[in-house]
Amino acid sequence: MKMHNPAHPGAVLREWLADISVTAAAKRLGVSRLSLSKVLNENGGISLDMDLRLSKALGTWQGFWYRMLAQWETGLA
Repeated sequence: MKMHNPAHPGAVLREWLADISVTAAAKRLGVSRLSLSKVLNENGGISLDMDLRLSKALGTWQGFWYRMLAQWETGLA
């Protein structure tokens, strides 16, 4: 598997959500299990809405997850 630096936000999010199921996390975030699963498996992006939901749930600042995806897509740390 090709490793990226910086990491895809899904890889980081998997660590944050290690103790909760995808189904439970999706329900808590108010998103579908499929959309969250795509992010966690690094097959989906982070929308502005998803970023806001993650920020509220995890206590990160607004734009944190969206910016991480942009950095991953451009390969900039």
